[in-house]
Amino acid sequence: MGAALLEVDDLHTHFHLKNKVVRAVNGVSFTVRRGEIVGIAGESGAGKSVACLSILRLVPNPGRIERGRILFTGEDLLAKSERQMRDLRGQTVSMVFEDPLNSLDPAFTVGDLIGEALTLHKGLSKREARKKSGELLRLVGIPDPERRLDNYAHELSGGMQQRVMIAIALSCDPALLIADNPTTALDVTIQIQILDLVSSSATGSAWACSGSPTTSGWWPSSATGS
Repeated sequence: MGAALLEVDDLHTHFHLKNKVVRAVNGVSFTVRRGEIVGIAGESGAGKSVACLSILRLVPNPGRIERGRILFTGEDLLAKSERQMRDLRGQTVSMVFEDPLNSLDPAFTVGDLIGEALTLHKGLSKREARKKSGELLRLVGIPDPERRLDNYAHELSGGMQQRVMIAIALSCDPALLIADNPTTALDVTIQIQILDLVSSSATGSAWACSGSPTTSGWWPSSATGS
């Protein structure tokens, strides 16, 4: 078993509403080791997505992390500045969001969306980024990847949109990839394909995946309830 890459200890993330406090994440602890896939299972509304967002400190207002520790390679992410977190996001730790259509900017082509991370974090030229983007689309199983680079998100099927999200997340070879309900709204056949892709790519990155065990049809051997 590899060394611990991510350690979440007694995490509490709450939303302070006008008349009440919603304890979306209330004392969650788990560890992700290098090359490992960890599943966070729970029913809808259990706080899985908020736990994922908490790791990257992307919890929307009025939510906030109340207490706990989030250690990545031994460093406390809750103690880092926002600038340090921006450098970490996308390059060292990436995330596949639950709703790809709403997460992919409709004003940019697929090639632009993938290429942005490559030029920003890897320093590639536009030509180099486009070539690498095509390779990533091929890696995630999108046919005719060079042509798809010029498509917009709304021109792709739900399965292809999710694959594009995974390609973006993998573009900078992150050490950790967080997948929030990666098979939401996909039919069973596409679900299996996406989860097979997650499993095969875990050899290079560790994965933390959230979802409902009643709908996903697949869970890794290491899973925790939420």
